[in-house]
Amino acid sequence: MIRMTRSLSRSELRKLVRSLVLDWDGLAFHSKAMLYCSAQHYLDGKIPWDMIFEVDRWPDYTAVLWTCKDAASAPSFARNEVFFHWTSEDGLRQLLKSKSINWTSLLKLVAFPLIGLTTLKEHLDLQGVPLPDRHAAVCDTAYYLHNTCPHVQNVNTTDNKVTIAPLTPEHGQLVSKTWKFGGTSEVEERVHYSISTFPSACVYDQDGNPVSWILFNYYGSQGLGYTLPEHRGKGYFQLASKHMISICLQKGYLPFLFIEDKNELSRTIHRKLGYSWTEAGRCAYIHLNC
Repeated sequence: MIRMTRSLSRSELRKLVRSLVLDWDGLAFHSKAMLYCSAQHYLDGKIPWDMIFEVDRWPDYTAVLWTCKDAASAPSFARNEVFFHWTSEDGLRQLLKSKSINWTSLLKLVAFPLIGLTTLKEHLDLQGVPLPDRHAAVCDTAYYLHNTCPHVQNVNTTDNKVTIAPLTPEHGQLVSKTWKFGGTSEVEERVHYSISTFPSACVYDQDGNPVSWILFNYYGSQGLGYTLPEHRGKGYFQLASKHMISICLQKGYLPFLFIEDKNELSRTIHRKLGYSWTEAGRCAYIHLNC
């Protein structure tokens, strides 16, 4: 018997969210955390474009894919983004065959777990779509696997010349310009959306200028962390990060982020902050048909 995939209704999606338990005492797969945040934000109206959440079967699903349902309704940065979470390789194989994905179009697989790379390549080979190494940014998933962090009100510094507060949309161009993949209208659109919709943490100097910051993506990871060069070495990024960790814990989110393989500075900073990573969290941002 051929089992068909199923697109979830909103009520079914609520049931799926309630079925997801993020484990604070052990390693929670980043794809589960991403699914939880994406689905909850969609149900809360914080993702204003149409999305599809598809499962291999229901209600005892073993794999989920989610993506933009209608490109016309989505901002440019989200139109080609595709996500997968699975606990069964057979479930993954089934969803890779979903009619919801046009594998010959421009696609970005967001933080695709490397444990599924062989299965993905087998499927792409059948579609005649190459898996180019140069378009895959390999990362470790860094998790803050603790129940506590200094409360937001207690995250402070002996430097009384700085303050910690959220970013505002007027800072979007600066954030975009300082990101190595930024400086485009698409990135500026993404940054403006993130700042306007989700938590962020920024250290401001005595004149109210942002000097170090970190943002929150709609799928739950922290990102675009940066400190202006002239303000590095002062502990400002640690302040911003502790503030963000505290906010995530208050909201019931598992604080996590992605660190590219060659970014040793980021590894050092986040290890000091209490983050850790294992082989299970290895993933890649995979661009297809570019």
